[in-house]
Amino acid sequence: MNNEHTFTILAYKESVHLQECIDSLKKQTVQGKIIICTSTPSVFLENIASKNKVDLHVNPERRGIAADWNFALEKAKTKYVTLAHQDDIYLPEYVENIIKAANSREDALIIFSNYGEIVHNGNRQPFIRKNSLNFFVKNTLLDLFFANKKYVVRNKKRLFALGNPIGCPTVTFNKENVKDFRFDENFSVNMDWKAWYDLANKKGSFLWIKKALVLHRIYSESETSHGLAENRRQKEDLEMFKYMWPNTVAKFISKAYSLSYKNNNN
Repeated sequence: MNNEHTFTILAYKESVHLQECIDSLKKQTVQGKIIICTSTPSVFLENIASKNKVDLHVNPERRGIAADWNFALEKAKTKYVTLAHQDDIYLPEYVENIIKAANSREDALIIFSNYGEIVHNGNRQPFIRKNSLNFFVKNTLLDLFFANKKYVVRNKKRLFALGNPIGCPTVTFNKENVKDFRFDENFSVNMDWKAWYDLANKKGSFLWIKKALVLHRIYSESETSHGLAENRRQKEDLEMFKYMWPNTVAKFISKAYSLSYKNNNN
């Protein structure tokens, strides 16, 4: 048992994949705490929490996803916290690798890993995808920035100059080091990208585990897919690039970056 780590499951409505996610958290080689947080309470969530003997915390306010994530981060009382996405699967050695990496750097702000994707494409059987244009873009950015190191301390904001290479479900926060951090409620899709950008301003390191330790689910009803279909993600991408580039350059990079979304549902 690791009393320093909590999986806080971000639960929304009634996901058919939630039990599979919980099962993957229970199969960790290093066990910590598991809790569920939601702003959409239901009998379904009460039953699944009771069945799995995990605490269910209900956010009484519905101000958007970023506010829900802030609530979930606050409810976890351990040093290390992973905001687990309800549709995703965490491979058995996720926590073990995260804690090992975190112990190597006392100044760690966030620790994250690579990931694979479980792709749902119409009526076809879901399949695991480990290579795509999106993966190529992200891994290239990480390889260039980390330059064979497992951590970065200086100039962390430069990591995001050409996009967001960090898979949100893979991230674990060191709450002792991020301190008063809050997700920006002005964002509805790119809360994570803005979060890493904000945390890059803090003193401390980002740690990267170059292993796929999470399987992120891609399907047409996911929030990512909705954000792309409604063009919210593309607008927030441009907003992020404007933090780092003049408007003309930001628009060009944002247009090129959007090509990596081509196979989001393929």
